[in-house]
Amino acid sequence: MVNSKLKKIGLSGAIFVTLTMILVCSYLVYLDAKPVHDYFSPKTSAGVNVENEAGEWSSLKFEGQDFIKFDSAFWDKEIVNDANSDGNAQLRVKDDKGNIVIDEFQVSPGTSKQLSSLKNDKQYFFEIKTASKGQFTINAI
Repeated sequence: MVNSKLKKIGLSGAIFVTLTMILVCSYLVYLDAKPVHDYFSPKTSAGVNVENEAGEWSSLKFEGQDFIKFDSAFWDKEIVNDANSDGNAQLRVKDDKGNIVIDEFQVSPGTSKQLSSLKNDKQYFFEIKTASKGQFTINAI
């Protein structure tokens, strides 16, 4: 009877250690393998240097692309104005036909805006209008 209980405790311990090792290894792969990390935590950034205060709309280029395509279920569909940006950013979103999908909204430095109404596998074009000169970093996650 005691021997049976020890076997169950040993088996439970072995299962626990094995599962823990699998989780730790999976997390390390997630952290260190860029394709895996990018798949499960997609992010793209656009940098803008505003030299005048005209307040005109300018297109954002996210890592060289004019558009964002939320092509995986892991996108949060959230726009973040980086905390190091020089001020508030007015943004709007257009579809591939040039129609405004999300009208003007403001994102302060260090804050974000949820864009859950955007659909997966569609191209969206983002435009920015700033109230002040400076550098701005906009992240899509």
